[in-house]
Amino acid sequence: MNPQPTGVAPAADPHVRTPRRSAAAVAIGLAIASTLLATLPGCGSPRSAIPGLPASAEQAAASRYEVEVRDMAWSDASREREIPVRLYLPRSDRPVPIVVFSHGLGGSRFGYSHLGQHWAANGIAALHLQHPGSDREVWRSQGLAVVSAMLSAATTENAIARAADVSFVIDRIVGDKELRSLIDPSRIGVAGHSFGANTALLASGARFRLDDQVVSYGDARVRAAVILSAPSLPPDQDPWFVYTPISVPTLHLTGTRDTIALPVVGSAPDERRVPFDSMVSGPRYLGVFEDGRHTMFNDRSRDATSQAIKASTRAITLAFWRAVLLGDSASRALLAAPALSGASAPLATWESRR
Repeated sequence: MNPQPTGVAPAADPHVRTPRRSAAAVAIGLAIASTLLATLPGCGSPRSAIPGLPASAEQAAASRYEVEVRDMAWSDASREREIPVRLYLPRSDRPVPIVVFSHGLGGSRFGYSHLGQHWAANGIAALHLQHPGSDREVWRSQGLAVVSAMLSAATTENAIARAADVSFVIDRIVGDKELRSLIDPSRIGVAGHSFGANTALLASGARFRLDDQVVSYGDARVRAAVILSAPSLPPDQDPWFVYTPISVPTLHLTGTRDTIALPVVGSAPDERRVPFDSMVSGPRYLGVFEDGRHTMFNDRSRDATSQAIKASTRAITLAFWRAVLLGDSASRALLAAPALSGASAPLATWESRR
């Protein structure tokens, strides 16, 4: 399990390690390595975005706020760890909510920019952090060595460090005089994809068993979470035990083809709904995109199906953030509306529980 004016990007992080691997980390690492090394999805038929949301709504909304992008590197002296971050900041005359975004295994703060830009353009700041030890440094290897590097990065230690990264950057936001005047510390969300989704789940209160101990890295300041392609749990972890402590509102998104095709440690799309099904409190929503693959949320996938899914993801996640962080009634109604599911949207299914 896992528990983070435009400047110059910092140098490559020196803190890449290869600590011991747990069964959970190995399974996640193999799965994600397989996915990232696979060919990007082929072109599919484009579909409309969410019913009831005009096609022009996204473009119109995107002009509401100017967005300032800041690249920074924050040092956590207590862990001797430098955390590169990219902040998408709306230019607003009042403090805005913020979402801390955690990348997948092998990613960086520069990824998933379409989400950060869109949220910020609509008044929700986004802080994309980069996790040393499980970031893009794994790609320095060549050929099959990349898989080994991925496995070395998918460790329990890195999982825990990622959750600690999230709490550290929240500390930094709350403690920084300038940022405190720009960000509302009472309205903080977390989000992540794949290995990053696990980070978001841990930051939201998920717990797990490690060496006969119960481990939790939840941060009480997190008010809501977006979970993109949640990784599957290893057999030694009970999902009800792991996820029932989460009580904040959550949005879960996956796809009908969000599959990891590997013997023994592979995962199927149905497994990605396990966190949603295992939670017992807090409003939660699950959207499953038709033909959606594991790479559908990143910036690289540009085929027609992925583009439609990304547009829908931007609209749904923004509605979620506005509903749970701003108390917007129209957004709550949109999330609850049956029209969110149906053949006219890229969503195969939509479920909500309270």
